[in-house]
Amino acid sequence: MIIDCHTHHPAPDAKAVISTSPVGFRPSEGQAWSVGLHPWDLDLFCDSSFRIKEEIWSELVMAAAAPGVVAIGECGIDMVRGGLLAAQMLAFRKQALLAERLRKPLVIHSVKAHDIIVGLKRDINPQMPWVIHGFRYKPSIAEMYLKEGCYLSFGEKFNTDSLLITPHDKLLAETDESALPIEEIISRLESASGRPLREQIIDNSKIFRINNI
Repeated sequence: MIIDCHTHHPAPDAKAVISTSPVGFRPSEGQAWSVGLHPWDLDLFCDSSFRIKEEIWSELVMAAAAPGVVAIGECGIDMVRGGLLAAQMLAFRKQALLAERLRKPLVIHSVKAHDIIVGLKRDINPQMPWVIHGFRYKPSIAEMYLKEGCYLSFGEKFNTDSLLITPHDKLLAETDESALPIEEIISRLESASGRPLREQIIDNSKIFRINNI
């Protein structure tokens, strides 16, 4: 049973999808993982042509195919800390296509890049779910993503109005780097929304239940 769809806390955590880089990745039995190239790290992962280095890409492809890897990411576009936009877009597109090829959801980091992410989704037209992690933006941004069929994952910090307009079947929860346990975060989401959410979040998290998890 997965209930925390995105965390950077260390393994083991049977209820969480742990996000990690492919570099040095060592899967462990019974643990769900997401593997991807974070936009903050692309200066390490890309060559002078702004493309992912061949050896890094090979590591990602190998890691992504591991049985315990239930999603690709986090990857994305960050207009504040992500560096050159061209490199970010190339890396994002390549990882999105990998997610399609492996039939796994994509976990997305988006900072001041909402129109870019929406444009890429329309262009790629993915069949696999796209999850906007750590969503804390205003309702108009939530509506942009929801209109495109994206899931919104809420953590410790969130916009209550955005939470209220998110359909039950597009709602996820996460700890990310928060010190709060996932049950406390869900309790806060329930208090803010005035409705029970835990069982729905567990049901929605089934998008990550593939292979051996």
